[in-house]
Amino acid sequence: MKKYVGIFVDGPETKVAIISKTSKGLKLEDVVTYGLKGSPYQFFGQEKSELDIDSDTILFEPTEETEDVLEEPMLSNVLINKVKNVKDIVFVPVVTEPQVSYLLIPNVPKGKDKEVKQFIIDKWLETKLASIDEKNLRYYKYYNDTYLSAYINEEFPVLDQIRQFARFWKMRMPRIPFISAGDLCLAGYVLNKYNIQEDKNYLILHVGIDSSRIIFISNKTIKHISSYLGIGVQTVGFHDIIISKINLEMDVAQISEIDKIFLAGEVTESTVQLTFYGSFPLADLEVIKFDELDLSELSEDKKNQIPVYAFCIAPIFFFLLKDKSKTPVVNLLPLDVIEAQKIFKLDPVGYVLLILIFLTVAFFTQRYITNHKKLQVLQTEIQSKQLLIAENAELVNRVTQLSNRIEAGRRIQQTIDTLILGAERWTEILMKIQEFQPQRRRIWLTSIAASNEGVKIFGIGINKYTIPDFSDHLDKALLKSMISQELREREVNRFEINLKPDKYGYRGVQ
Repeated sequence: MKKYVGIFVDGPETKVAIISKTSKGLKLEDVVTYGLKGSPYQFFGQEKSELDIDSDTILFEPTEETEDVLEEPMLSNVLINKVKNVKDIVFVPVVTEPQVSYLLIPNVPKGKDKEVKQFIIDKWLETKLASIDEKNLRYYKYYNDTYLSAYINEEFPVLDQIRQFARFWKMRMPRIPFISAGDLCLAGYVLNKYNIQEDKNYLILHVGIDSSRIIFISNKTIKHISSYLGIGVQTVGFHDIIISKINLEMDVAQISEIDKIFLAGEVTESTVQLTFYGSFPLADLEVIKFDELDLSELSEDKKNQIPVYAFCIAPIFFFLLKDKSKTPVVNLLPLDVIEAQKIFKLDPVGYVLLILIFLTVAFFTQRYITNHKKLQVLQTEIQSKQLLIAENAELVNRVTQLSNRIEAGRRIQQTIDTLILGAERWTEILMKIQEFQPQRRRIWLTSIAASNEGVKIFGIGINKYTIPDFSDHLDKALLKSMISQELREREVNRFEINLKPDKYGYRGVQ
């Protein structure tokens, strides 16, 4: 299973978050902080001794590496217990100022790509830089005619640690598909996660060890990103300085009030949060805790430290769920790293691969030509078979038509035979009735019904003694019923006679 490793160099410390992607979502497997003794960065406040180190902080002294013997780097020590195979690691390094600077550029005129690029370069030259190296420039359309641009100021220290890791394990450059701008990814996470209102202003503050990041959101977009702010939680007087700096950046961003503040980084101490409660009493305050993550692998102490690793976690959300992102996907991957990760290069191995590719293409081309000829032969055979099938289908159609005609004639003959037989039977019945002369004997027939079971005669008689005689006259038919009833103040007899089926039954030809 792939392990996504977010890694961020925060002054003298390196923060690492290890995340895996499961069927239920993202799982945070571990968070670790390690640092260097004798770091060129200066701590403000009392330094920690070896006995005072936090459980998630590891200190080590730098050692000189030789080509023959390499000491295992701290990054390897952190990851080896969480990853079975180092090839499953996908690094997502995180950078921010001063390594990279940001610029929101409004009113970019429409035009060709070269014209847009030159306009953006001119804006950078007006604001911060004396010259522009185009390979270090990134720019993306943000909304309407506004572009979001990033410029790489220097090499990323975080890549040095990854290179040491690769050298120790004798690997090519590990997989680094994405180097994120921490500020933009954190802002994208807030825009996606929280119910950001269009008519409200929001402040995102990431507090680091020796630097802080200030981002303003307005109208559901990034309004302003502060330049490098070299004060952190260990800076003397941090609480007063950060409030003054926020007020200054509000003036730059032309924001008069803040409706909500999102805190991340070294903000787990209550004193840091109280600073903003007191300075911005009308603003809501929320610490970013990434509650979507599965934290079941972490201890309680580490669960409480999740905001500290916001810059490590947010970019992995951004990278894995970029289809839901509301900010541009700014990839700061240097060109040399891109080249180092390429599988195919024109070194000796590359030439061998090139020859193999050529031979493979030639082989499959020959196979294609051979198969194409066979296919043509088969197509000719198929056409002849199809013609034969069409001829046979025509013969079958003719036979079917003749069969239908024969069947129709047979049915007509059956109907005629049935009608002839039925006519003879009815004639016999009517002749028998006529011989009895029922009208003289005051018998009236109301209906005669024929079925496969026989013939039924229904009628009315005045004299009830003549009705049995009528039944006997009809070859001793069965007098089924005789009911006396009054009709116009006179008694009449209603009767039903069933003729014998074997003599008068109506049978069609089966």
